Amino acid sequence: MRNWTFTIFLLFSLTSAFSQTASTGKTLQGKIKSANQQIMFATVGIAKANVGTVTNEKGEFELVIPTEHLNKMLTISHIGYNTVNLKLDSLSAYDHVEIELTEKAEFLEEVIVASKKLRGKTKEYGNKKKHNSFIWIQKGDRGSEIVTLIEPKTEIFLNSVSLNILNELEREFLLLLNIYTVNRSTNLPEAQVLRNQKVIRSTLKKGWLEVDLSDENMVLTEPFYIGFQWVEIEEPLPLIGCKSSTSQKSLIRYKALGKWEEFVEWDIKVMGTSYEAP
Repeated sequence: MRNWTFTIFLLFSLTSAFSQTASTGKTLQGKIKSANQQIMFATVGIAKANVGTVTNEKGEFELVIPTEHLNKMLTISHIGYNTVNLKLDSLSAYDHVEIELTEKAEFLEEVIVASKKLRGKTKEYGNKKKHNSFIWIQKGDRGSEIVTLIEPKTEIFLNSVSLNILNELEREFLLLLNIYTVNRSTNLPEAQVLRNQKVIRSTLKKGWLEVDLSDENMVLTEPFYIGFQWVEIEEPLPLIGCKSSTSQKSLIRYKALGKWEEFVEWDIKVMGTSYEAP
C-alpha cells in the first residue's frame, strides 16, 4: 500500500488555550478547518477516556478535560480527512486553537466494491420489529453514538438503514450515520467505511426513519456495525426504540471517541441485496 504524507497546520492565539474550571480540569476551545472552510461535526476528544465532543455547524468546539487526562493525546477526526493527534500539554499555553485537516488520499477499497452482479434477493437485517421501550440521549452528550452489529451470510449491497423513533418532535433534528468494520480481536467497531459524512436532517414525527444508501454504491463483504451519532444539543431529542434486554450486538458510547459498552438491542434494521461476482 502506498504511503501518503500530509501536513498539519496549527494556528494559535497568543494567550492560554485552556480556561480553568473548578475541580473538573480545564476547558479547551477551538475551531476545525480545511482550506479556510469550517468542518462541521468533526470528532474531537481523547480516545477511550469518555472525553469527547463534535464540532458544531461552524466547526467550533468546547471540550472540558479532566486534570488526569491533560498529559494525553487529543484526537481530531472526520470522514474524508486525515486524523490528527496532538499532545494536550503542548496546547496549554494558548487561548484558542485552530486546527486544519487535510483530505485523505485513499479509502478502504476492500470494503467497497463497484463491479458486482445483482442476484436479486433483498432482505432485512438487524432488529426488524418495533419496540415500545426507549432510550434517550441527554443534552450534554453531543457526540454520543449507538451501533448494531450486522452479520450477513453473503456480500450485500446496502440499500437503506432505518431507525425507530418513538416520540413526536415538533422540529427538525440532526443525526450522523456511521458504518464501521469489525475488529476481529475485540469484536468492537474499528475503521469507518463511508467515504463522505452522512448527515441526516429529518422532521419525522414518529416511526421508522429510513436513510437511503443506494447512491453510496457500497457492497460489504464482512460483518459490520451500523449506527447513529448525536450532533446537536437542542431538546427534546429523539427517543430511540429498543428491546428491554442487553445484547452483545448492540453498543453505546456516551462521548465521542469514548469506550463502547454493551447495551439494549436498538431498533435498527438494514435492507441489503446479495451480490455475486460477474
